[in-house]
This record gives sequence, C-alpha cells and structure tokens, in this order.
Amino acid sequence: MTSRSRKAEEETTLSELEVLVELQELDIRLSQLAHRSLTLPERDQLEALREQDSKLQSELDEIADELNALRQSQNDREVEIQHLEDKVARATSSLYGDDMTSPKDATVLQSEIDSLSGRQSLLEDQIIEIMEQIEPFANEESRIESARHDCRSQMTALEEQIAAHINEIDSERESVVIEKRNVEERAGVELIELYAENRKRMGDHIAVGRLVGTSCGACFLEIAAVEIDRIRRLPSDEPSECPECGALLVR
Repeated sequence: MTSRSRKAEEETTLSELEVLVELQELDIRLSQLAHRSLTLPERDQLEALREQDSKLQSELDEIADELNALRQSQNDREVEIQHLEDKVARATSSLYGDDMTSPKDATVLQSEIDSLSGRQSLLEDQIIEIMEQIEPFANEESRIESARHDCRSQMTALEEQIAAHINEIDSERESVVIEKRNVEERAGVELIELYAENRKRMGDHIAVGRLVGTSCGACFLEIAAVEIDRIRRLPSDEPSECPECGALLVR
C-alpha cells in the first residue's frame, strides 16, 4: 500500500471516529434542552405562587368557617325574632279583641307580650353584636379573595410563558433529533453500537474525547507517555480508551 493510500485510509478512519464527537455534542445539546425545560425560572416562580395561593385558600377556609358560624347564629336569632313577632301579634290581637273580658286574663296576656318583647329586644342586640363581629372577617375575606385573584392572574401569565418556552425548546429539540438521525446514518451501525455501549458504561460522564497532544479531551488529564505511545501504535480502525477516565479517544 502506498503512503498516499495509507494517508487516505487514516483520514477515512479519522472521519468515522469524528462522527462520534458529533453524536456526543448532539446528545449533550439534547440533555441541555431537557435540563433547560425542567429548570425554567418561571417554574420556581409558579411554584412559589402556587404555595402562596394554597396558603391564601387555607386562610380563606378558616375565615369562611368563622363567617358561616356567625351568620348561622345571626340567622337563628332572626328566625326566632320572626316567631316572637308572630306570637306578639297574636297576643296583641287577643288582648284587644272583643273576646277579652277578664282583667286577670288581660294582665297575664300583657305580661306575656312584655316578656316576648323583652326577648326580642335582647335578640336584636345580639344580632347587632354578631354583625359587628362579622364585619372584620368579611373585610379580611374580601382582601384575601382579591389577593387570590391577583395571584391566579400571575399564575396564568407564568403558565403561558412556560408553555411558550416549552414550545420553543421542543422545536429546537426536534431539529437536534433530526440532525442526530443524519449523523447516525453517516456513522453506521457498528460505531453507533460502540458509542451507545460506552455512553451507557460512562453514565453521566463524557463518553468520547479527542486526543489533544497528550491530553484527553474528555477528562482533560495528561496521559502517561507510555500509554500515549501504545495508543498511537494501535491500528487506525481500532478504538482506544483514555486510561484515566475510560472515554473513547478520537485520535
């Protein structure tokens, strides 16, 4: 084989290995896009607003319980007052009716009317006190409902922003996926399998690195001279690994 033929073969092999770097760069971009999607600053803002909204809802529930109890108490007294008014009306009608002839019965009936009126007056005073208790709770309820409205408006705006960012990221991801498919077609099955196995083995670490001088482009550590000599003596089509980090070396 002539020196020119050997050089052409080395360049072809180099090109084949170089495609692994392209694949890795595309996978890194996909990982970055996934990370960006999960760590949008709007997500933290939205979560904070959700917590705020939940807290406001709890406060609103507590106030609602207080208001319901007070309003029920007010309603009970109003119902009792209505019954008292009906009794007073009937007693007054009997007192001044043509059938009333006994002074003793009239006295008893008047005493009953006075007692009913006294009870009614007491209930009316209690209703005023209850209404005074209701007012601050009702004001606080209105304030919290207004705060929740503002909070939910902000949440809606953030959800729209997040959706817009996600659409943008998804569009970019789709482009990268298409580009990766094209690179995989150029790489071929064997290199793809080699890359996939090494990537799985390396886990979160970089799986492919260029040999730059005597340093690994994946871990950036110097490789011992004896290892550099061994790696450079390998056939050009035989994959080699960094003895420091285990990444495939593109040389």
